[in-house]
Amino acid sequence: MATVTVQPSGVRFGAADGQTIMAAAEAAGYRWPTICGGNGECLVCHVEVLAHPDRLAPPSETESRAVRGISGDHGGRGDQVRLACQAAVHGDVVVRKRGVRARRQEPSA
Repeated sequence: MATVTVQPSGVRFGAADGQTIMAAAEAAGYRWPTICGGNGECLVCHVEVLAHPDRLAPPSETESRAVRGISGDHGGRGDQVRLACQAAVHGDVVVRKRGVRARRQEPSA
């Protein structure tokens, strides 16, 4: 199992081979920022890959087109910007994403 590290928070979680970053985070009990629920449409889940972009599956043409439209700090950085809902993990990676938090536990009845 690979490890995904999220900066600047230092959150770490495991990811099965081929699992997306977002799916792995949610399976580990973390809330990943999204509006579209992981359909690759809203771009809110985008990350900057800080280490080992080669350990993510290559982006689909749809994902490549989508990240080209991201402006601001991450725009125009090629394979360093990925959608967490689309990027399948194949080894340890380090990404930058703010807003990743542990899910709240519902109180027991």
